[in-house]
Amino acid sequence: MFLRTPKPRAMFKQWYKWIQNRPTKRMVVTHLELPDKSEGDKKQYRILNLSNGVNAMLISDPTAPEGSSSNLSAAKTPSKQSSTTTLEQFHGKLAACAVLVNVGSFSEPYEYPGMAHFLEHMIFMGSTKYPEENAFDSFIAKCGGFSNAHTENEDTCFYFEVEEQYLDKTMDMFMNLMKSPLMRQDSMTRERSAVQSEFEQVYLVDEVRRDQILASMAGEGYPHRTFSWGNMKSLKEMVDDDHLHQTLHEFRRKHYGSNRMKVCLQATLSLDELEELLVRHCSTIPQSEEPTLDISKYNYRDAFQDRFFKEVLLVQPMEDVCKLEMTWVLPPMRNYYKCKPDTFIAHLLGYEGVGSLCSYLRRRLWCMSIMSGVGAGSFDTNSIYSLFNICIHLTDEGFAHLDDVIAATFAWIRLINECNALHEPYGELQQIAANNFRFQIEIPSMDNVQSIVDGMRFLPPKDALTGSQLYFDYDEAVMQMVRQHLTEFRFNIMISSHIRYEHHDYDRREPWFGTYYTSIGMPDKWQEMWHNPVPHAELTLPQPNPFVTTDFTLQWLHAGKPHLSRRPKPLIRNDICELWFRQDDTFLLPDGYVNIYMITPIMRRSARDYVTGVLFTYLVEFYIAEELYPALMAGLTYGLDAAEKGLILRVSGYNQKLPLLIDIIVKVMKNLVVDVAQVMSFRELKKRQLFNAVINSKSLNLDLRLSVLEQMRFTLMEKYEIVDNITVDDILKFRDNFYKQMYVQALIQGNFTEQEARDITQKILNTYENQKIDNLIDQHNRIMQLPMGEHYLRVKTLNGEDPNTIIVNYYQIGPATIKMEAMLDLVDLIVEEPFFNQLRTKEQLCYSLGIFQRIGYGIMAYMLIINTQETKFNADYVDKRLEAFRLRVPIIISELSDEEFEQMKDALLNNKRLGDHGLFDEMVRNWGEIVSMEYVFNRNEIQIQILPSITKQDILEFLAFNQDTNMRKLSVQVVGSSKVSRRSLTDLPEAISDAVSARHSSTTGLGRRPGSLAIILDEVQRNISEEQLLFEQIGDRIHLEFIGDTGDDKHIMDVAAFKKKLFVYPHIVVNPKYHGL
Repeated sequence: MFLRTPKPRAMFKQWYKWIQNRPTKRMVVTHLELPDKSEGDKKQYRILNLSNGVNAMLISDPTAPEGSSSNLSAAKTPSKQSSTTTLEQFHGKLAACAVLVNVGSFSEPYEYPGMAHFLEHMIFMGSTKYPEENAFDSFIAKCGGFSNAHTENEDTCFYFEVEEQYLDKTMDMFMNLMKSPLMRQDSMTRERSAVQSEFEQVYLVDEVRRDQILASMAGEGYPHRTFSWGNMKSLKEMVDDDHLHQTLHEFRRKHYGSNRMKVCLQATLSLDELEELLVRHCSTIPQSEEPTLDISKYNYRDAFQDRFFKEVLLVQPMEDVCKLEMTWVLPPMRNYYKCKPDTFIAHLLGYEGVGSLCSYLRRRLWCMSIMSGVGAGSFDTNSIYSLFNICIHLTDEGFAHLDDVIAATFAWIRLINECNALHEPYGELQQIAANNFRFQIEIPSMDNVQSIVDGMRFLPPKDALTGSQLYFDYDEAVMQMVRQHLTEFRFNIMISSHIRYEHHDYDRREPWFGTYYTSIGMPDKWQEMWHNPVPHAELTLPQPNPFVTTDFTLQWLHAGKPHLSRRPKPLIRNDICELWFRQDDTFLLPDGYVNIYMITPIMRRSARDYVTGVLFTYLVEFYIAEELYPALMAGLTYGLDAAEKGLILRVSGYNQKLPLLIDIIVKVMKNLVVDVAQVMSFRELKKRQLFNAVINSKSLNLDLRLSVLEQMRFTLMEKYEIVDNITVDDILKFRDNFYKQMYVQALIQGNFTEQEARDITQKILNTYENQKIDNLIDQHNRIMQLPMGEHYLRVKTLNGEDPNTIIVNYYQIGPATIKMEAMLDLVDLIVEEPFFNQLRTKEQLCYSLGIFQRIGYGIMAYMLIINTQETKFNADYVDKRLEAFRLRVPIIISELSDEEFEQMKDALLNNKRLGDHGLFDEMVRNWGEIVSMEYVFNRNEIQIQILPSITKQDILEFLAFNQDTNMRKLSVQVVGSSKVSRRSLTDLPEAISDAVSARHSSTTGLGRRPGSLAIILDEVQRNISEEQLLFEQIGDRIHLEFIGDTGDDKHIMDVAAFKKKLFVYPHIVVNPKYHGL
């Protein structure tokens, strides 16, 4: 008999597998101190350590049904006797888990920049127990869940959410990825492409480019000198795949282990049940071969080279922006989380109210916004240092007065540094933070576990929840330490501008992103300004905040907990106004939302009137920005926006001061003083916004599609061509006339009484004394019925250097029913993962794609969307591949077993039964019904009633009917350039897209605040420098080039002519009870 002797390598693999999975001694669990929590937080917490090193927080959420499966099942199964489903049944929440591994880009091998990020991707490619490459992704998608991960400089975070009934199996699959991932070599090609795609997404983001330039100035031997994103150049070019694969596994064994893992697990299960889950799934995770990176050998004072402080960096931005940044290097600020001195000083420096630096600069039209503080990204703050940044977004006029801007900034810094009366403003900020923590709004489970696990690495158990939220104590020594750093002339100045500073050429290029920049010595005049700043009398410290809430009475409790309908009720119903009201009896927070839609025929009259209305809202926001900035600081938000039928005023936050906020805004709207210089500035701003939208393939595609489908629409081109003609008189006429004929739709929801809601609405009506609109229904848009067959609208991108092709295939069905909505929701859920797997993973057609339903003005459709690159695949080919997949959808559904179909249906049902995370979710749903004039406030409940009866055959017949007898396709394609001539040192990426899913948070300072004028002004800063060049070259003579055969009726070459032949769907009356209010 012949015996086959195992080879040494195979024996080693068997031995290693046994070691990894061998029986372990009994796991020891150590419970730690409980975290402090807010008085309104009903969740239960437990923090513990496992003897293998895992540190975990468990969260049991009793706001959902109790954790036993019988109770959970009962809550999620509608009664067969019940003819109605009530919102009281909707309390379920998704379970979520986050794992933070204490290793990131700082630890990766110098020869493979981006390896930590690459490893994050490879981890998901199957495990020893579940070897199929997409097993985890496929399973979690079928269970109505979601998963993702992101890599930072010191940590890598993996997370998922899933229906609780699948939590055990998901945890098993998830933790097996952590302890024994396969990471096969043949998976590297696909995942390198995914890493490259993420790099391409952020390739044009100035904040990311800024970080990489600063990284090149890191101190010798410091780990932040790396290129953390990774791309094909760092992971493929001149790389031996065998060696890379071996190094990848070595890197994981060295750094991924139980002793370097933080876990946060949240569900409705009891704490004991959660602990049992944790121990069972995490106790066999082996420890890492190496400890964490030794940070003690690094000193923050040496984190950057001397030239960082002695040179001014002049950078050519990709956005159309002028930006002045000053950056100080501080010790790691996370060590001072109790006092938060950096956040407090940033609050003062970035203040935008009366007497502030921002106010001083804005009054001269030199500045758009100021942001200050330590950024949230791991390059800005880590265990070695923190970068404190002041960022001033300048106008072109401000750039021309750069010395004056710098002089005022230095005077502002000196004023704050030398102030001896900081206890009072600190106490005010401390009180606001305490209020926010006390009445914190619930966030989704997955967001919550991510936030908590991120802080677990440096916060002690007692402060795990409060550490990032509260200002504990004013520490004079710590405060003085930060102020001392800010008094030193030891900071970096970076100027990013498409206008060259003093004609200096951008003669250097950063190698990874290809950013053009140069550096000059620090000018003597700026040093003199710093050491001897001239006081500015207009600059003063903030006054006490009049918008801080003092009354937190909960009106529903105060009224004795009356029974309330879960749907809003109409308090006013006449020919000039409809007021809908719902008092909160669910979330029990002193919050409120007030939405006012001022519908006026003027907005429908012409493109000129519409754009005038937009400029009116900008001027109002500019006028109130200083006065209402304290309101933003106190937890209130506001916004005034132009919509298709009129103006929408929104305010929200602590309800006590919201009537005051509305009163101030409405008075300014009524009595706006219009300044010629401001009109000119905002007119130019709007022109840039419109130009950027036309240049951007995604927004142009949307505009073209809606131009075909909507009966009434002013196109981007129409708005762009008229904006220069708008005058001060136009603004004044709009101010004085928009309300003459006006219909008000209002929703007031939250911690209000009915009388308060009536008073708020009546005050607006009394201010304007509006008359009724003669025919209100004519203000409501309608949809054109597409002809049978396929029709194509193709245009070339206006940017010859942009290879992106955006294809949206729109398939019109007809008047929507709630059953149709439910069926298409189910189709979306079934085919989403196969769609992604086939077109993105297997065929590599793109990185960004989507499939979903669309209901516009009562007309239903579904859409396939893909962002591809013309340099890789031409639009015709991609359209054919989309069609090929669409035609396979019935096959995919028919191949599901009855059990699999019911599982998908249950997943959708359970998702629809999930409770709202907060009052905002409930308000958005109600507001959507009001604005659309459909008023089906129980839409979700009806779908839940319908879904159980939907069969596989129902769906197949529905799809077959719309394919065979109702095929109405509109394919809108903005076709990118097939030849990109200009290249960077790294080659211009072929998949540049908006960086909406950037894995690093790299925004400077504390971020935008809702209602801040900066939100408006920031919209224009989206175009790249090539678009700026295009604007200068063709800004006044934009012309869209249509592609197609003029002799082929399938090709739309003239939108207006095409629409003349089409039938217009009538206005769809969904709920006759409220029609014509």
